[in-house]
Amino acid sequence: MKLKSSAWYENSREAFLADDGEAVARQLALRAADESLEVDVDQSEEWRKSVRVLQSGLNAAIPILKSALRSPTCEAVRSVILEYDFRRRGLRMDCILLADGVVFVIEFKRTKVAAADRDQVMNYAVNLVEFHAETRKWCESRRGIVVPVVALTTGKTSANAQWPGLSGHSWSAIAGRPIECSADGLRATIETALAHRRTTEGLDLNSWLSSAFEPSSSILDAALSLYGNHDVVAIRDHAAPAQAIAAATEEIRRHIGDALADGERRIVFLSGAPGAGKTLVGLDLVLRGAHAAESTFVTGNAPLVEVLSTALEKSYRSQGASASAWKLAGYHRSDARFVAGAATHKIVKAHNFLNPKGAEHKNRDGRIVVFDEAQRTYEKGRRVMGAALEDHEADLVLAAQEKAFPTGGTVVVALVGHNQAINRGELGIAAWLDAAQRRGWTYSIADETLDLAELSDRSKPTHSHARKRLADGHLRQSMRYYRNTAQERWVDAVLNGDAKRAQSLAEELTRAGDTVYLTRSLADARAWARRSAAGAERAGVIASGQARRLAAVGLFVDLKPDISDWMLRPTTDIRASNSLEFVQNQYQVQGLELDYTIACWDADLRREDKNWAAYRLVGADWDRDNNLTVAKNGYRVVLTRARKGMTIFVPEGDATGTDVTRHPRFYDATADFLRECGARAFT
Repeated sequence: MKLKSSAWYENSREAFLADDGEAVARQLALRAADESLEVDVDQSEEWRKSVRVLQSGLNAAIPILKSALRSPTCEAVRSVILEYDFRRRGLRMDCILLADGVVFVIEFKRTKVAAADRDQVMNYAVNLVEFHAETRKWCESRRGIVVPVVALTTGKTSANAQWPGLSGHSWSAIAGRPIECSADGLRATIETALAHRRTTEGLDLNSWLSSAFEPSSSILDAALSLYGNHDVVAIRDHAAPAQAIAAATEEIRRHIGDALADGERRIVFLSGAPGAGKTLVGLDLVLRGAHAAESTFVTGNAPLVEVLSTALEKSYRSQGASASAWKLAGYHRSDARFVAGAATHKIVKAHNFLNPKGAEHKNRDGRIVVFDEAQRTYEKGRRVMGAALEDHEADLVLAAQEKAFPTGGTVVVALVGHNQAINRGELGIAAWLDAAQRRGWTYSIADETLDLAELSDRSKPTHSHARKRLADGHLRQSMRYYRNTAQERWVDAVLNGDAKRAQSLAEELTRAGDTVYLTRSLADARAWARRSAAGAERAGVIASGQARRLAAVGLFVDLKPDISDWMLRPTTDIRASNSLEFVQNQYQVQGLELDYTIACWDADLRREDKNWAAYRLVGADWDRDNNLTVAKNGYRVVLTRARKGMTIFVPEGDATGTDVTRHPRFYDATADFLRECGARAFT
């Protein structure tokens, strides 16, 4: 089967001009619809709206582009690329024109050009020069240039097609600022850039589209400089588990070094409970040490990427106050807004790391891949990036590394959480062990990891000759609720229905000053959170992604507010978690932490006949959900986000009988059981 192109449309200039404009727009819309197959059902309406906007924009942009390229003065343009998907950077660019001596990056806007539009297209140009191997090498060795353009499809711009020059910022091959033009000025803009090119050598369309992702040495230096001084507020290194984290990091580094020295392909496993510090170990491996320059942090936890990237960008901007911080990387301080975003390239979303068929291009920064939340690897057939996975995701990752490094010497560090499967179709740690056995990889793993409940005797590996034993490969102690680890054990007892054990642990928590509170009033819960959080401490409201009847009390779990704003904005900002207005669900907060949480409990997980039962809201009523483990693990995430304190809010329900989805018995049984487990009312 032919792999999908990274562009939604590509052709020669002559073929593009010969193609019917409406047919081109339909082709792009079909690709957009195809890509939507990866979108969750709950996001489908949002996606359909974006497709309609895309079609509307294309219907206006294509005639403008055709009109400009018909001119004999634009014959130096050889290839037209529409909707180019630069996957490893998570960027999609409206239009790329490959011309003799010039790469044009064009963004079409409707009626006016804003500062954000100029930054957007400039950022695209920076990403091509910093990460797109064909573009960067062509600029360096052939003196090609990249010209960002913002073209209006309607209206007029006061700017003209005057050449901005190539100086004034950190990239000598990029025009000093984007050229802005109206619809009738695109031809003149192309002519102007062509008149100032430094070479007439062009780029081959197929080679350009299949180019490797290859960061420049300068951006690698900038990234390492940034990470050496980063201040990521979403993940903190607490004193209690620091020794275990340091020991695990050091041991894993030794195993990585041994594997590379011997030319081995190896998986190194690090396991631990929620909040044990696995992500912190992974980031430390990628951001510091001897192998940092050739390491990449890959995660299926998209919200974590957003929060980390935003926090690191803020850290980079703060470094901009010091001239020396920028001089080391070779960038001007004035370009901080572009360099900061580019320097976070070492933190990659999983679906941007693998293309639809799992064949990642060879790249300089991926010999060591740290795969966060590795237990969330998907099974064969799951739709990702618009296509069904042809194999289990673990196998695809290993296959991609084999292709990228055919002579060996590559390591995957799998960070594995247990009891954390929160999506259907997740295979857990067994998938990685099976893939290692099938593909002949060695693996390093601790005895405690092999004893995880998810690994039955049948799924434990039989090829022990390939195993290297880790002494510190399992993190036992949570750093999230760092004052008393009984919090994690209390949650486990509650979800296992062991009220007696939970009661004992709750008493232990109370003696330590960490009482788990229970309230039926959201207002009281908010008042508690506001009393508790002081200074820079963070509080927030979280709930299960299936808790859709919380809408009755003003909490909408499908709203999905921007997670980086929620985690990082100051208390005075209504978008911040501390405003206690917006709720985040378990998919958004897995891997993140707050000081104080209001954990909201809806009827999607309830007590029935002294057992837990799971439900999903289907239409106007609840329907029984047979996947109880996934439902319980979702609540496990919700109940383990707090560092210092938690209040559980259970609604009263609708006593009038009008709303059948909120019958009081759905909630009362849960509240009664939580009291039995030791959760206490406010005093």
